[in-house]
Amino acid sequence: MEHISFKELLNLKGKKILHTTHVKSDCDGIASIYWGLSIFGGSYFIPPYELRSAAGLIEMLNLKNSTDSIDDFDIIFIYDTEKRQDLPFKINKPYVIFDHHHKRDGEFVENALFCYIEPSSANVINLYNLSIKENLPLNDEILFSFAVALYTDTAMFRTAREGEFFYFSKFLKNRRFEDILDVVYYKDIDKSSFLKTIKKAKFYNINGLNVCVLKFKDNDQFYGFVDGLFNILNLDVLIGILKEGIKIHVKKRYVQKIYHMLFVPIQKKLNIERVQGIWMNFFDYKILLKALEDYKGG
Repeated sequence: MEHISFKELLNLKGKKILHTTHVKSDCDGIASIYWGLSIFGGSYFIPPYELRSAAGLIEMLNLKNSTDSIDDFDIIFIYDTEKRQDLPFKINKPYVIFDHHHKRDGEFVENALFCYIEPSSANVINLYNLSIKENLPLNDEILFSFAVALYTDTAMFRTAREGEFFYFSKFLKNRRFEDILDVVYYKDIDKSSFLKTIKKAKFYNINGLNVCVLKFKDNDQFYGFVDGLFNILNLDVLIGILKEGIKIHVKKRYVQKIYHMLFVPIQKKLNIERVQGIWMNFFDYKILLKALEDYKGG
């Protein structure tokens, strides 16, 4: 596939452009779409989302007119994924990719008309850098949406380091941090249901690791628990059981030694599909607890 330059991409503004992101859309994908609409114009399709943070950002950006027709377009702009399987529909038109992952779907990337992919903690960091490089306009609303996206894509700053906070300061400008929380927690959570859920938590200590297993009603409950209780309870591993499958949250320092070394081999051995962090149709958490018995510490 012969690729075009970014300057040539800008010349496609007159084409019928559709902006979209991955299934189970999140704030990073939604903020990226908003950037694309500002720079290139066009229409957008936001796949169904599950998190209230996504609902809050859509409300703030007034992105409520997601198109139902995805066929009448000349070119597709894809954000926050470079995996064909993560897209909400089959791509049969020329497409471009803006992403921050490690080119997991090499063939799909190679066949893109244009791609801008740099490994980073959030796609909005790449879009900001590209905008500065190409002297593209970034209004305060775009930048604030970038701040929301960076906050959520770093697990509410749990994985953030110096670089992320540098960009966050550029995005937030003179807004208050509390403004971000107003967006992220825009939708009320069912308090009674949440309290009933957390009462059913099961706690284990395995090789010195504090582990919790808990069945959640939805992703909002899962992340509500992570945001509010994971650290307070001094947990190392949370195994959340959702209706689609299991979702795992571990402390950052255990990602390599526990998630990748102990859990990922199980996922591969059992051929479990992983979509946006969920082990689809897998519910046997006891297999994961058994794997933790092999944890050697450190």
